[in-house]
Amino acid sequence: METVERLNRQTLARNTPTNAAAPLNHWQKPHVIIGSIAIILLGAYIFIETSLTQGVLYILGLALGFTLFHARFGFTSAFRRLMSVGNVQGIQAHMIMLAVASTIFAIIFATDFTLTGSSPSGNISPVGVSLIVGSFIFGIGMQLGGGCASGTLYHVGSGQSPTVITLVGFIAGSVIGAYHWGFWMNDMPSFKPFSLAESTNLGYFGAWAVQIALFAFIYWITVQVAKRKKPPMIKALPTERGWKRVFRGSWPLYTAAVVLALLNALVLIVRGSPWGITSAFALWGSKIISAFGIDVSSWTYWSGDKGDALTPD
Repeated sequence: METVERLNRQTLARNTPTNAAAPLNHWQKPHVIIGSIAIILLGAYIFIETSLTQGVLYILGLALGFTLFHARFGFTSAFRRLMSVGNVQGIQAHMIMLAVASTIFAIIFATDFTLTGSSPSGNISPVGVSLIVGSFIFGIGMQLGGGCASGTLYHVGSGQSPTVITLVGFIAGSVIGAYHWGFWMNDMPSFKPFSLAESTNLGYFGAWAVQIALFAFIYWITVQVAKRKKPPMIKALPTERGWKRVFRGSWPLYTAAVVLALLNALVLIVRGSPWGITSAFALWGSKIISAFGIDVSSWTYWSGDKGDALTPD
């Protein structure tokens, strides 16, 4: 009898998470309820006042933020952990995400399929002085602010109030960048935009094969780094079991990588262009200062199709 009870206790211990998510306290519950109501009301307003496309993109945006938050999926943090302690889990998750996204994107671009009726377009930009200078400024800002664009947004959404300061700085910096966009993109030297699929004879299948090989090679390097350095693993975060894990607790990084790739592909199909974040900061900030009488529509950044975002439909 004692043997059976001991086996039952051992089985229960194996099936019970060692780091279970704590239940919501009396302070958190009202915030969850109010936030849920706000999400529903805002979604209803978008569907009624704008268009079906914007409504669907709103839902996809919520899903992207939900995934980033539950997996604590960071882009800056992955490189920080690699450089500081040699942990490669974040970089490996990035490679999986890019491999899945590249596979689906290649199919979408090759078949010219979107729900907008127009051809899908990628974000193909030139490499030049602007990228070199901007990458260093962006990297310094990410370290000071504690996250990149997506990380800042999901941290603010999860209630981490200090990151509001980072968000304000992000918006202000994006507006400044939009103001002298013409100088960096037109006056500074740069190479011509390059697409591995369209600027070569590889085509989409050939470009996809090259990218998959590159991602696999980087993944292999991370495995070798982990074997040599034996870095500490990412600490397990509180989680739930079964279907409850979808809504509460942490998600595995690799699961989130696949989900993010799938959601990005849906954004491409619905919007006609991939998921982007930082352009929204420039839009928000430009609209704010335009309310004070500043004519942002005359800026080079807002010329062409981008200027349509300044005027509501």
